[in-house]
Amino acid sequence: MGGPEIMVEQMSAALRTIAAWRVAPEAEAVCPLCGAKGLTISDHSARPHAEWYRLVCMECGLDQMLGVPLGAAVPRGDG
Repeated sequence: MGGPEIMVEQMSAALRTIAAWRVAPEAEAVCPLCGAKGLTISDHSARPHAEWYRLVCMECGLDQMLGVPLGAAVPRGDG
């Protein structure tokens, strides 16, 4: 790694890109940093605890793992 990184300001765009990729993985993804087409996304998740995605852009050098924590299980209130 060691190239550019997604910062707080770009996190919303990165999460939208991941969400769109999950719906249509065959569609060409756009880098949230430089806007280039051809972003590679791979799922390295350890569900049910967290989702991990690797984003790689050959244009700007982005190569970053993003962790998306999943919410804790909510206990049922039947009792």
